[in-house]
Amino acid sequence: MSEVVSEGSIVLLVIDRKRRFLIRVERGRVLGTDKGYVNHEDLIGLEYGSIVKTSQGHRAIVLKPMPYDYIHGYRRVTQVIYPKDAAYMIYMSGIGPGSIVVEGGVGTGYLTTCLARVVGESGAVYGYEVREDFLNAAIENLALAGLLNRVKLKLKDVREGVDEEGVDAVFLDIPDPWNAIESLYKALKPSHPLLTYVPTINQVEKTVLALRRHGGYCDVRAAELMLREISVEEGATRPAQISVTHTGYVVYARKTLRK
Repeated sequence: MSEVVSEGSIVLLVIDRKRRFLIRVERGRVLGTDKGYVNHEDLIGLEYGSIVKTSQGHRAIVLKPMPYDYIHGYRRVTQVIYPKDAAYMIYMSGIGPGSIVVEGGVGTGYLTTCLARVVGESGAVYGYEVREDFLNAAIENLALAGLLNRVKLKLKDVREGVDEEGVDAVFLDIPDPWNAIESLYKALKPSHPLLTYVPTINQVEKTVLALRRHGGYCDVRAAELMLREISVEEGATRPAQISVTHTGYVVYARKTLRK
């Protein structure tokens, strides 16, 4: 069954590859672009997938946003975890509808958005952030995505301990994850995973060695994911000249019972 845009709906308006606009539809508002403007009211009642024209006559496609689209539409205050890394982390975590997870280092809230979608209405994401300006941006972004009700955000340092116990997975995006290993060990269910995201190989080394020394983690591993887009033109298909190569490293470990 087709879905129809209504007031309050989140819409991705795509004019071309570089002009992608994530908006919440409100009567009386206008989206202005260098290719012309679109009245929000003109979108109400349209099916997702419809095509409208800007004031300058350019085509704009009305799409329902996917998680990937939020990386472009959010107000960014930090570097975000890219979809290729977020997807791998979520897959490795084993979480699903009803899961309870802790996230340390919320930042812009992009990974938080992905986690909230996966745990569903019956699950919960407890997000810890030390900077209030980051927390406020994440609240704004999660509200735009309509997922704020699944997330409980706290202005608190995850390295000093978390309030939750028996959680299904922990996700970390902080500069020194090795300093949070013990506090998060107490929060995790036995056998469940801790996943950290770090941008440099030095942080990988410190994190992995700290996990090994701790004595309460097993299956410790580190990975880097590469994604290369392909430029497709008749008779000239080849790897894209510009691509995002290194983004970060993912360190994975599972909790064991200490003797």
